[in-house]
Amino acid sequence: MSAYYYFFKMRILTTIAYRFEVFTAVASNAVMLLATVFLWEAAYRGKGVVAGVSEHQMVIYSILSVVLGAMLSVNVQNDIYNRVREGQIATDFIKPITLLGMFLAEDLGTTVSSLVNRALPLVILASFLFTPPLPSSWIAFLLFLPSVMLSFVLLWLLGAIVGMTSFWVMELGNLGMVKDALVRILSGSLIPIWYFPDWMQTASRWLPFQYMYQMPLSIYIGKISYAEAGTAFVIQLLWIIVLTGIVYAVWNRAKRVTLIQGG
Repeated sequence: MSAYYYFFKMRILTTIAYRFEVFTAVASNAVMLLATVFLWEAAYRGKGVVAGVSEHQMVIYSILSVVLGAMLSVNVQNDIYNRVREGQIATDFIKPITLLGMFLAEDLGTTVSSLVNRALPLVILASFLFTPPLPSSWIAFLLFLPSVMLSFVLLWLLGAIVGMTSFWVMELGNLGMVKDALVRILSGSLIPIWYFPDWMQTASRWLPFQYMYQMPLSIYIGKISYAEAGTAFVIQLLWIIVLTGIVYAVWNRAKRVTLIQGG
């Protein structure tokens, strides 16, 4: 356990060390924040409530969406790909640690660092320019926290699955970009699913994507009831079990058929 804590701590220290990268990340996310809030304010102009959501709720939703996008850092996809491509994976397999556990510890470290370096400045900026992104209630906030944690696990597992395809295809190409685009659109990060056609809303209930962003954000703004939040937790856990099983099966298969290129 101490080995994984070491990777967790070192990733935090590494992200803090590169201050210019932190500043540029905050600046780019600030631009995204401004554009998103202005867009929804313009869309709601002259309208009180749309799809059961007020303009104030939608502004807070959009603020928190950008904040979560900046905070939930998942690099496992690129970590696996780079190690396979450079040939490092061969020696990684003989290390006395679980490689996926190391990647998870590092991504947790990045997320904790991003909470302070990226998320907090964005919240302060949004509070100054628009409105403090306060939850609908303290109960909603307390339910929001575990939902976000489960969202991170879902994002990480999906990234790990995509990253492990590099054991067979060698070059991921645009696969990572396709995955990121699907997550951004189908998770409700850019546009909430409740604005989509009914058939799209129905289909999304059978997919894990909306439980990565929309569900925790819906809990936060009070869009769904506490009972529905409990149901969302169960569905998040079920998807975590399914994706964990896929990761476990693919990882064990990958170790048996590893083919190193580059190095």
